[in-house]
Amino acid sequence: MHIARGASGNDITFRDVDWSARPLDAAPYYGLRYTHFFSALPAWAVAVDYTHYKVYAKTGTTVQVQGVWNGLAVNGAAPLVDYVQQFEISHGVNMLSINGIYRWLDMTLLSGRLQPYAGAGLTRYWMHSENMVDGVFHETGYQSSGHGFQVLAGASYKITPQVYAFAEAKFNRAKANVDIADGQAESRLRTLHASVGVSYAF
Repeated sequence: MHIARGASGNDITFRDVDWSARPLDAAPYYGLRYTHFFSALPAWAVAVDYTHYKVYAKTGTTVQVQGVWNGLAVNGAAPLVDYVQQFEISHGVNMLSINGIYRWLDMTLLSGRLQPYAGAGLTRYWMHSENMVDGVFHETGYQSSGHGFQVLAGASYKITPQVYAFAEAKFNRAKANVDIADGQAESRLRTLHASVGVSYAF
């Protein structure tokens, strides 16, 4: 995590910050996807994917600190809470992506009901953060926060000709850029998701 606050002379990097997700806390983790398979190439599809998740920095942990804080040079290990008392994106890391998807049509797993698939795509992020840096609280509105990429793999199970259950894993990577009081914070997000759900074909 990198924090820059021009008015106070803070320009500092925190390494090895730990995060938690709390996917079942309000608002819970959720996602929506629209997938279109091409009639000429039925194994291939394009999918628009929206995911809402959350991240919370574990401010009680000790991290490596390097940079300038309130005009003084710092370099060493220290509790993150000495500098950042709260840093969470709990109204959401809101991620929109467009993906290419391939499904294996020739597999006959479970009498043809189970169909594996994989894909990859580009992502765009909007974030809403609450944070307290150097004792000063700040809450952002929803703000654009750059772009990244994702890869995914999963399998769907045919319940009826139109209703499917699925299980999926996906990995995203991007930078979170959010406002703090009198400055900005930046952190690289690398997130691994495991999800299950139901889809409807029409």
